Amino acid sequence: MKKLIIFLMAGIIVASCSNDGPKKVQLSDKEKVITSFANGEPQIVRQFEDVEGTPEATYQKEYYDDGNLLKEGPILNNKRHGYWKTYYRNGKLWNESTFSDGMLIDTIKGYYTDGQLKYQGIYKNGQKTGVWLFFDEEGKLTDNKVYMQPGEIREDTLYMAQ
Repeated sequence: MKKLIIFLMAGIIVASCSNDGPKKVQLSDKEKVITSFANGEPQIVRQFEDVEGTPEATYQKEYYDDGNLLKEGPILNNKRHGYWKTYYRNGKLWNESTFSDGMLIDTIKGYYTDGQLKYQGIYKNGQKTGVWLFFDEEGKLTDNKVYMQPGEIREDTLYMAQ
């Protein structure tokens, strides 16, 4: 009998500690689900604004299948355009980057799950360029690489402080 009571109490504790399941994505009046996962949860949601009498997609959010936010940022002509953020499933920032007409441009930064900088580099015309820095989880510089665009000639010498 004592074992049965302990078993039942353990079951009640486990049931009360379980999570509430997948998050439910809340949409505003201006948002529309573009694609969904097999479980019915939204995968891609776009925000629409009235531009000269025509609804135009201006912002996009992408989700994990459990309803957590994966990516978000502005779009123009159905392409990424502007500052975008990507998140780990736990909601922490994974990376931040800038797009122009769907192509990566400018600085990109990636982070460990604790928020520590993992890497930093530059894109030009959708390709890595210039000096890229890589850090360990304690923030120590572990590597650096120099990328060049096709056909680019560099006559300068790049030195990195260690």
